[in-house]
Amino acid sequence: MSLTDTSIPAVAFVGRSGSGKTTLLEKLITELVSRGIKVGSVKHHSHVGFEIDYEGKDSWRHRQAGSSFVVVASPDQIAIVKKLDQELAVEEILAKMDAVDLILVEGYRHSSLPTIELFRSGNPKDVGRELGGEGNQIIAVVTDIPVIEQEARAQGIKLFKYENILEIASFIEQSFLSIMA
Repeated sequence: MSLTDTSIPAVAFVGRSGSGKTTLLEKLITELVSRGIKVGSVKHHSHVGFEIDYEGKDSWRHRQAGSSFVVVASPDQIAIVKKLDQELAVEEILAKMDAVDLILVEGYRHSSLPTIELFRSGNPKDVGRELGGEGNQIIAVVTDIPVIEQEARAQGIKLFKYENILEIASFIEQSFLSIMA
């Protein structure tokens, strides 16, 4: 399994919109944290422009005035908004993360990260989609679509159902964190 430049293991979860990535990661993060693992996460937003601050707030006003790097800090959390000339590669983002044992990445389907691919039967965007069609290093599949299950088995790829949170957590822990021990 490959690691980021910071030697913090990272795994990407990819799938089309509506495939259940966020819901799965929410449950998976909860389970991993309950095991004592410090989890960091990265969410890829594929559209230009998103807001974590709102019009009229002080930090928003700083950005509107031209600040290219704004930090909002409180006693228990910090948020950084930095203006970019171009999108950073996920590897560049991961290299800046510290103080975690594991990084879970939602999205970045064109990255070089080890990837768990999601296919959900109720998602029209998954109809006719091929396993590994994005060119990622697929290490596992989460699906409830029989034809994808068959394809994963035929390729020897680890297979999970959406409800198998404990098994997915154990797979990640064994695959990525046992090498750190």
